[in-house]
Amino acid sequence: MSLLTVEEFPSQPTEDPSKVYLVRNVGLRDGTHKFHRFPGKFIPHVPRWALRRYRTTDKPLKVLDPFCGSGTTLVEAALAGHCGYGFDVDPIARLISKVKTTPLELTILSSCCAEIKKFIEQKRAGEIKPTIPTLSHWFNDAAVRDLSLIREGIEQFRERTDVYDFLLTVFIAVIRRASNADNQTLKTYVSHTNPKTPENAKPLFVATLDDYTQRIVEFGNLHKLMGGQAHVLGSWDARGFVEEWRANRLPTINLAITSPPYVKSVDYVYNQMAEYFWLGDLFGLSSQKEQNRHKQAYIGTQHLNGADVSQHIESGTEETEELVARVRKKDKKNGYICAKYFSDMHAHFAEMAKILKPGCHYVLVVGDSVVSGEIVATHALLPACGASFGFVLERAFRYEIRNRHMRFPRSGRGGIVEHDWILDFRLD
Repeated sequence: MSLLTVEEFPSQPTEDPSKVYLVRNVGLRDGTHKFHRFPGKFIPHVPRWALRRYRTTDKPLKVLDPFCGSGTTLVEAALAGHCGYGFDVDPIARLISKVKTTPLELTILSSCCAEIKKFIEQKRAGEIKPTIPTLSHWFNDAAVRDLSLIREGIEQFRERTDVYDFLLTVFIAVIRRASNADNQTLKTYVSHTNPKTPENAKPLFVATLDDYTQRIVEFGNLHKLMGGQAHVLGSWDARGFVEEWRANRLPTINLAITSPPYVKSVDYVYNQMAEYFWLGDLFGLSSQKEQNRHKQAYIGTQHLNGADVSQHIESGTEETEELVARVRKKDKKNGYICAKYFSDMHAHFAEMAKILKPGCHYVLVVGDSVVSGEIVATHALLPACGASFGFVLERAFRYEIRNRHMRFPRSGRGGIVEHDWILDFRLD
């Protein structure tokens, strides 16, 4: 293994596919990157490297992240003086991305923080509570009382949109830690073998509020100095967004950087279930029925909700068809999921080819999977999908995933992706 800084990422195609790089763990939680432990978050080193490598003039780049998640690419683009655009089907992702890249004036923010601190100290309990019948399973009485009060305090700022969104982001960072649910697993569940002592919500909220305030003010100072921009566009579908892109008269992109979902992807709604208990009303995701319906919108989802898994879906390439056939022999549903994933990514490459300037690059971070005992080598299969639309793979290399903040407590076994691959495409 080789330990790398961003500047040392390979500039030529990797000759030895077995080589694994270690990335120096510097800057992973700097600034607003610390906001929210979003599942599947990729390291800021990747967009930082791509932005440096492909800025050929003093003119800012137009950068797109079509699976923007919690906004890593958008933060890096803005701080490097570029103009970033991003969208995502996940509503919490969009909220976090927007907050992480929206500067707030210190005087305004300090006044609002003082107001909400005073509010939650003077009142005993709030009126806003989840209506779920299992509330006591997820939260003890003190947590319900304090979280309810905090949410009610935040609602006092609803007319001040940027401040309101900022306070919601602080609230999101507190909810799971104040709950009975395990902090480290991808699934939201209450462990009986490793019981947890919830943190007190009110002091945790105040401490997080102070921390995030300092970070967003620092971001604003750097943002003003560099002159970059970031735009979170909405819940656009990465498989069919060009019509909306053009309707909004958005520019041709000269660099794209993203980390798309993996096959049998993380259940983002389930992973953030504790947060949706308290914020689902803001996104139309209060009920389990609404949440299950929304899960179908994610590429790589396992939630098919009545889909005919015997239906044949063209996965897009000969290589993916062979994989799907092997998986389908073992499990029809998983075969359908694999076919749908690569069909969706095929459609995504078709859309990207329409808005990326020829000769420019699309950098993707992807991970491989195992489905029904079959290795899904996503890093080796996506290049054929992209090639159908003029994307040429210039380089591919992988790095070891380190310092995970969401893991299964099973001695490193089960559900763990060991490496991420960086695929660097050029559009001919």
